[in-house]
Amino acid sequence: EVTEIVAGRLEREQVRRCLGSLTELQRESVMLAYYQGYTYREVAHLLDSPLGTVKTRLRDGLIRLRDCMGVTA
Repeated sequence: EVTEIVAGRLEREQVRRCLGSLTELQRESVMLAYYQGYTYREVAHLLDSPLGTVKTRLRDGLIRLRDCMGVTA
């Protein structure tokens, strides 16, 4: 149980660090879509940005997060 608690804390810290490595626009888009549950279309509306731009920000941000977290396919 203690091991699981420590592992969870370390993982959360890594996610925070990796989110910090994103651009502000990428981070904001990822936070809205994946942590607050908005659709891509809703994120585009909230950020007053074209849907295609938001999709690109999200894709690029998720790639950077994946690389930072060391996830392999």
